[in-house]
Amino acid sequence: MGASFALALRKARPDLVLVGSDKNPLVVRKALDHDVVASANTDLSVVEIADVVVIAAPISALREVFAQVAAKAPGRPTTDMASTKAAVVEWAAAEGIDLVGGHPMCGKEVSGIDAADPEIFQGAPWMLTRDEPAITDLVKAVGAHPVFMDPITHDRLVAGVSHAAFVLSVGYVLALSHRKDWREASSLAAGGFRDMSRLAAGDPDLYAGVARTNRENLLEALDAISKELARLYRHLEADDPRLVELFEEARDVRERWAKGT
Repeated sequence: MGASFALALRKARPDLVLVGSDKNPLVVRKALDHDVVASANTDLSVVEIADVVVIAAPISALREVFAQVAAKAPGRPTTDMASTKAAVVEWAAAEGIDLVGGHPMCGKEVSGIDAADPEIFQGAPWMLTRDEPAITDLVKAVGAHPVFMDPITHDRLVAGVSHAAFVLSVGYVLALSHRKDWREASSLAAGGFRDMSRLAAGDPDLYAGVARTNRENLLEALDAISKELARLYRHLEADDPRLVELFEEARDVRERWAKGT
């Protein structure tokens, strides 16, 4: 996500000088070779010359990163790209960082600098915990539209529309793969399986961090989904003709969402 943002900014704002950091020297070399950034290093010394700091690191690494950023770039406008916000904002505050929590609502199941895509932000919502002009302007520059929201509300909402979707995808894949006839079934898997299983191909460590920092909201969302699955199960078990009404209701919700209504 960080490399995608850097590439998008280079395209939209060629006047900006972008610098970067990554612990992995191979990633640093690729970032330089592919002109993702003008300068990069394996430590965070580059933040000392930055006017704005954007942190695109796994949730599990954020506390350490916040501590280093606070020591090297105190008072700089700072934002992150993590998928949960309440715990992350608290961690930053503990290090003296007045973080503008951020979450671009876009992404792919693949990760890493080789999967960077500068077009990924076009038209996407980008949640920010407040309007900090230096950060908001960068979000707008890459084609995203800022949505301002407090961290607690954000975490409650994305638990349903994002995080639960990943867990359901994982459950679906595991349920099918544990069947004795999975080998035969997998030879028939096509569009439906591909769509439902896509999220399960995501970075396990990334989603483990999401689950740990948004556990209560995720459990609440899964509980609601479990109740709907139980209702579908009862209708199907009873051969209830009203089952089609649930299908129609879900289709209508999906179509209204697609139309933005």
